[in-house]
Amino acid sequence: MKIRKIMKKLMLYGGLALLVSGCIPSIDPFYTAADLIFAPELVGEWQAKDDSDQPAQWQFERLDDKGYKLTVTEEKTKKGEFTAHLFKLGPEQFLDIVPSKCEYASTQADLIGIAMFPGHLLLRIKQIGPELRMASCDYDWLKKYLDENPKSLAHHAQADGLLLTANTAKLQRFVLAHLGPGQLFKEDGVLVRADGKRGAR
Repeated sequence: MKIRKIMKKLMLYGGLALLVSGCIPSIDPFYTAADLIFAPELVGEWQAKDDSDQPAQWQFERLDDKGYKLTVTEEKTKKGEFTAHLFKLGPEQFLDIVPSKCEYASTQADLIGIAMFPGHLLLRIKQIGPELRMASCDYDWLKKYLDENPKSLAHHAQADGLLLTANTAKLQRFVLAHLGPGQLFKEDGVLVRADGKRGAR
């Protein structure tokens, strides 16, 4: 499968299509250990803020001192599990998520599953309470930028997708340089509390 088709399928199985459809996978994480933070108010169950009868559910559980287990459920039956890390670059907050498993279909050959790459995906976190506001990357903007400036960030490009291959330090410099309106990140997606809690500690 091509890179973008793989990631699109992953997002659909994880219920992420609406909020993070623009995410571009990276081989290396977007954070270092020194960048990590833990926000207890993120723990709990969130759902997409829309009028759907079955909005996507995002459940954050504490994994360790600096990490979360994220379970995304769509239409009550489609689920995806991720390891998530919240981190800061200067005053800005971001979430790096990576799938815990890359199992896309029960009918596919095991060899295909082995070849799937669990890339790191980046979300910009604008607000955690009372709403969870976050923005995904703008794939079209990034594709055009890298087409015009191919040496600005190491990547692998093909007709239907991008895979970022830069190291963490270079990824961070690129992200911080392109935070302005109409650049790397789209408009915010919004989730609201589904569990009635204000956050767990």
